[in-house]
Amino acid sequence: MVFEEVYNEYVDIVFNYLRQRLKDSYLIEDILQETFYAVYRNLPELKKKDSIKSWILSIAHNKMVDKIRKVSKETLPDLAEKEAEPSIDPLPESTLFLEEILQKLPGEDRQILYGLYVLQLKYSELAEIMNLPEGTIKSKAYHARKELKDCLKEGAG
Repeated sequence: MVFEEVYNEYVDIVFNYLRQRLKDSYLIEDILQETFYAVYRNLPELKKKDSIKSWILSIAHNKMVDKIRKVSKETLPDLAEKEAEPSIDPLPESTLFLEEILQKLPGEDRQILYGLYVLQLKYSELAEIMNLPEGTIKSKAYHARKELKDCLKEGAG
């Protein structure tokens, strides 16, 4: 697989993953560029990977964590605030609704449900990306779904 094919297939997935975690579009673009530069440098490793998507997302996750540590000694940015900047690609209504609902959850819960249901990652892939045991991901996913269900009940009631 050549780099252009990998980039074209996964750039939107990585961008959306980062957008779920960060609000600064410049930071997102910077991490996106660093991620795909790392993918380009390690292209021979690609053939050895079971899941290209989880490999690339774990690179993006690690680059994000490194960049946040480097840029600021503060905690992750407040994800409740949405950027006023319009998205380049308009998202389907169902995706916008899902993102709006996920914003009600704490960061890690949101990341787990986004990975499982939007990116359609397996528990094992998500565990690899987040550097957590698979059992922890399953447990956190269970509690995140329960919390989401409670949020939806409160909103409907």
